Amino acid sequence: MEKLKRKLFFWTLVLLFFVTTPIIILHARGYRFDLSRGVFVHSGTIAIKSNPQSVDVSLNGELFEAKKIDRINNSYNLTGLLPSDYEIKVTYSGFRSWSKKADVHSGVASEFWNILLVRENYEREILIGISGVDRFFMSPKNQYIVYTENAEEGLKTKLFNIKDNTVEREFSFPGWKILDETKKENIEWSPEEDYLSVPVEKTELIASKKKTRYAASPVYETRYAYFIVDPENETSFNLNEFLGKNNITSVRWDPKDKDYLFFLSEGSLFRVNIKDASDIINISPVVSAFNLTRSNIYYLGIPNNLVYKSSLDGKSEKEQITNNFPDLSSSPVDKMIIYDEDRIAFINQNKDLFIYNFGEHDTYFKKIGSLVEGVHFSDDGKKMLFWSDNEISAYFLRDWDVQPVRAENELANITRYSEPIRNVQWFKDYEHIIFTSGRFTKIIELDPRDHRNCMDLISTELEKPFVRYNNSLEILYFTEKNGDSTNLQSIIFPEPTPILGIGG
Repeated sequence: MEKLKRKLFFWTLVLLFFVTTPIIILHARGYRFDLSRGVFVHSGTIAIKSNPQSVDVSLNGELFEAKKIDRINNSYNLTGLLPSDYEIKVTYSGFRSWSKKADVHSGVASEFWNILLVRENYEREILIGISGVDRFFMSPKNQYIVYTENAEEGLKTKLFNIKDNTVEREFSFPGWKILDETKKENIEWSPEEDYLSVPVEKTELIASKKKTRYAASPVYETRYAYFIVDPENETSFNLNEFLGKNNITSVRWDPKDKDYLFFLSEGSLFRVNIKDASDIINISPVVSAFNLTRSNIYYLGIPNNLVYKSSLDGKSEKEQITNNFPDLSSSPVDKMIIYDEDRIAFINQNKDLFIYNFGEHDTYFKKIGSLVEGVHFSDDGKKMLFWSDNEISAYFLRDWDVQPVRAENELANITRYSEPIRNVQWFKDYEHIIFTSGRFTKIIELDPRDHRNCMDLISTELEKPFVRYNNSLEILYFTEKNGDSTNLQSIIFPEPTPILGIGG
């Protein structure tokens, strides 16, 4: 009897071994038993990376147990999931939630690497000493903010030291005001923060042209000019008067030589030394638009709208980049935005947007937008953001192999609003876009899977705030109402990342 019991016990263990071993091996290799189908299937994974880093993750309304989440390189990996559709929700106390549906497949990871949670309320910092601010611009090295104030006596331009939190310099331009925002000309810093170019305008009474029985009809003229400001020496001068040229547009600083700048005048492209008006070169006499890279100048020759390249000193032989233009019958091009000679955007006076994209698979030169207000390339040159008064879109110049996958030459409509959209700009990951609609500053993701999460960052009492995000400092600056005036405020966004990813 004892011998029989031992045999039964032995063979029971053998049976259990042969039954459980495959199950253990299958489980270790990522297989799970699907009760609905009655078979083992290869499980899938959901991988997410978020800011802030410490979040709660729910699947189909149930909190995913922390012990089941693998933390690898500050990302969450939710493993052992049966192939199916899942509702993912990422939450954290004091933050707005993020959600999206994910289709999990056998043996495949569904990846969400750019999840941003926005605080329900941000602590605002008021920049001391700044009042009456209209528009503002960061310096290239993030040391200063230059801001404008349109006073009764004329334009005031002030220099705010970010580190010292003080207004260091003030420059006045009596009778002038900052150029209207619709002209798309901003205050420009030279690359090393040595100088500023300030575009201005004034409306003057020039004559009484038409006489009636009672009075003469006044005639007004709007004059445009650029002032060059030297903050260190606290000096400024009128560039138009310095050069003896009335019609100057599109002033841009030389990327390498601090004393030189480029501009257009009467259809010609010039390079000039701001310390010596006689040191001037006419690079081309028939140009409608131009732009600069670190080593070259690119310009659009008329009437055929062909792109040419020259050295920054303007002395090299010009090199032709394009052979045609998609629509020569359209209105003249007056804006050219360049990433490099393979990726160039053009906006004409009718606000039509054209893209030249010498891609990895083909060459594309076509119209992609209408009523376009502005264009920004991503830092890696793989995406281009553009927008109209009511719509934001993105164009993909190169293949993007990270989920969500995008193809070269793909066009995506990101969002649309009935009220005007302003202050459109890339967030630092180039997977989110910051913009304002009315009093609300928002951030929206590019990821189109299921839906695009869009969250409010701040709201202001000011109906049309001026907003700029600084990628390097990770600070959002914005104008806000302050009694009968305005001031400049900021928030820190996103959440600071702990050193070495520890904590947070």
